[in-house]
Parts: sequence; structure tokens; C-alpha cells
Amino acid sequence: MNWVKYVIAFLVPVAAVMVFHNSLDNDSWYVLAEGREIVENGIYYEDQLSMHEDLEVTVQNYGFAAIFYLFYSAFGGVGIYIAMLVLNGVLCYLIYKVCMLLSNKNVNLSLILMMLTDLLLSYSFITTRAQVVSYVIMMLVIYILELYIKTDKSKYLWWIPVLSLVQINLHASLWPMILLIIGVCILDGIKQPKLHLEGYRKKPLIVVGMMAFLVGFLNPYGVRMMTFILTSYGVPEANDYVNELKSFDLGSNFHILLYTMIAVVMVLYIFAKNKNIRVRWLLMLFGFLALGINTIKGMSQLILVLFFPMAAVYRNVRIEKWGTRKIRWMLASWVGILALATVGTYVAVVLPGVNMDGPSEEMIAAIDILDREVGDVDKETLNIYVGYNEGGYLEYRGYKSYMDPRMEVFIRSNNGKADIFQEYYDFSKGKIEKDDFLERYDFDYIVVREDERLYDLSNDEFELIYEKDDEENNASDDEFGEVFGVRIYKKND
Repeated sequence: MNWVKYVIAFLVPVAAVMVFHNSLDNDSWYVLAEGREIVENGIYYEDQLSMHEDLEVTVQNYGFAAIFYLFYSAFGGVGIYIAMLVLNGVLCYLIYKVCMLLSNKNVNLSLILMMLTDLLLSYSFITTRAQVVSYVIMMLVIYILELYIKTDKSKYLWWIPVLSLVQINLHASLWPMILLIIGVCILDGIKQPKLHLEGYRKKPLIVVGMMAFLVGFLNPYGVRMMTFILTSYGVPEANDYVNELKSFDLGSNFHILLYTMIAVVMVLYIFAKNKNIRVRWLLMLFGFLALGINTIKGMSQLILVLFFPMAAVYRNVRIEKWGTRKIRWMLASWVGILALATVGTYVAVVLPGVNMDGPSEEMIAAIDILDREVGDVDKETLNIYVGYNEGGYLEYRGYKSYMDPRMEVFIRSNNGKADIFQEYYDFSKGKIEKDDFLERYDFDYIVVREDERLYDLSNDEFELIYEKDDEENNASDDEFGEVFGVRIYKKND
């Protein structure tokens, strides 16, 4: 009956992902718009989605966007959702393989560490975005490196340049992580017992690391793709406005849980009787911790490397000796039944309804009204004000918006023209007057949520043509669980 524990171990993370993420991520909209543009017209170097002209753009996820659009065109939202679950299953398997390698095949310990890792990831980070592909690639790189270190067979390393090539062309923002992981392994290859450096053949790692770097140039945007992360993060206004870019704090239960798990791991390292902890693992842990403290998004890489070193440190711990066989079987049975019931319920009830209906029912209804209002007019000729969260959806519907969730496109360091995000941020904070802002742009329509400044617009140049308030019309929650009304203003002829 050993197969039962495998089923439970892989079923529990699936259940968690389905509970925490039963719809497609809001960023999917602009990714679909990017993918459609690339598939239909080829790779572009000036922004084609927003209303702004002559903005240089580096579509750092161009490969993923094209595949995402083609996959959605063939299989719809349900297909995208299932693909996410499959990728997460692959990630779980790779984490398990790394743990098995380091623990000398301690199955139960490996399964538990795998579940802990993916359960933490599932709360916020396993969603329909390119980052899930990057997690798989990063864990595969770690597995290959650990396999080389354990066996001293350099044949495994030749897959790393291939993975580097795939990463740079699917999701370039996390490509440097591959080089960082190789770098810490090279450092630990120095034979220095006083510094607890393990010591192993470094030359193959150096050669493969150089190859992984050089293949990074094989992308349509060149160096800009490779340095994308350096020019796209560290913007104070973005760190204050975009939730995933905010600094890590203890402002939520999940953050408290994550902080607790980090503290527990540190204590387990310190008090372990078996001192198998390696410098490369510590460098990865503290390096990704530094990234995670700066941005919540960076915590996902920390979670990836947080638990698997425990497989080496506690490889001699035999969990099957804990409790009686009857107690272990009863516990496994109840966990399995709960996980199976959860997955079964979501597959039967939620999965058929997974679709791309929009950030909220109110926004869909508003854009439907806008379509009827516009009629036969070419949508791409219209300038439309819309806020950060809804811009991607508007672009998917064929319009050109003032703002969308691609924050990096709207900063001068990337677009070479203007700090549009800075302007949007200043306006949202009341630093720019409404009339002054409207004079800068010749908006044809304004599509605005209740939480934005232009919701109550008393400008004679615009007339209200659509309104759906939250209280009067029972507006539904958006993806963040908040309720907003929507209004559309049209510029007078």
C-alpha cells in the first residue's frame, strides 16, 4: 500500500492550489493581448497595446505569451487552468526528486518536504502566470547541479545551457536566477574545510555557467532581455502601489506563517546533530531571503529552496517509526479522503466554470456597453483612460488603454520616453489635478472603478453614459475580494 502515500502527497498540493486559485490570474489578460499581437504580427519593439506612442518595449515573456495565447485559443480557460495544475505536479515531482537525492532515498521525509514547499507556494504563487514555468526550470537546474555534485558526472550539466535558453525566451525576468544558482555551486566547489566549503570539480561548472550566460544572448531583444530585472524593479512608486512588489511584512496571516516557517528552518539547521548543511544551500537561502524581504514576489524563490536542504540534514530521521501503524494509517486515510473530496468537488463544480470572464462582472458589463457605444469605429483609434488592474482586460478586448499591469513598460528606464507610471501614481495620490491631467490626453472614453479619482467627474467635456454602483446593483467582488462600481464617461462631440 505504499502507493497510497504517494497519491496523498501529490493530491494535497493539488487540492490547495484549487482552493486558493480557482480562477485565472488577472495578468492573463495582457499576456493574451501580447501573445495575440506576436502570433498575428510578429515580435514587436515598440509597445502595441497601450495608447502611448513610441514606447520602446522588451516583451520579456514573449515566448510564454505566444504559447499562452495559442493554448487558450485551442482549449480555453479550462485548458490553461489544467496546464497550471500539470506544471505544479511536475514541480512537486522535481522537489521530491531533489529531496530523495539529498536524503539517500528517505521517501517519507522527501514527500513531507515536497508537500510543505508546494503548500506554501500554492497560497500566493502557483497561478496562471509564467512564474510557474520558471519554478519548474529553477528546480530542474538545482536537481541537475546536485546530481552532478553527488555523482561527479558532468554529462548531466549539459542540460543547463538548454534550460538557460528556454528560460531567457519564456520568462527573462527570472533568467539571472540560473546564473546565481550556478555561481553559489561554483563557490562551494572550493576545497576549504575551515570555511565548510565542500570541494568538488569546479571546471565543468564554470564552463557550463559560461555557456548558460552566452546562450542568454540568443533572444530577440539582446542584452535588454538579460538585464530586464535590473531596469524593471526598485521603482519606489511601484513598490508602494503594486502589491507583489511591496516589502515583506507581517501584515497578513500568510506572511506570519511564512516568517514562522523560516524561523523553524533556521532553528532546525542550528540544532541538527547531522551537520550536512552545505554553504551553497545557505547562500541560496539567505540570498533569496534578501530578495523576498524587498519584494513579496521574491519570497517565492525563497520558498523553493527553503525546505529541500532538510532532506540532507535529517536524512537519518525515519518518520515511519513515529506512532503505531494503525495511527499512521488512520491519519493518512483522513488526509487522503479530505484531499480527494476537495479535488473531486472542484473538478465537478468549479473547473467547468473556469473561464476568462474578466476582472469583475461589472467591468465585463461596462466593456460590453462600450463595444455597443463604439459600434463600427476602429477600437485601436480610440484613447481610453483605464486604471492599472483593468487595462490588460481592455487591451484584450481590442482597445488601447492609458495604463495596464505591465508596470515595467511605463517607466522611462525601459521605454526610453516617459515615466507614465510615475504620472499615474502621482495622479492617484492627488498630486495632479483632474483637469490638468485630462488636458494632457485626448481621451475619447474614461472607464473607471469606484476607488479611482475620476469616478466622480464634473468636467463639462465628458458625459456619463454608463453607471453600475456596487450597493444599488450588487456589484460582485473583483479578484482581490473587494467590491467596486464602474462608470463610463464619453467625451462630448
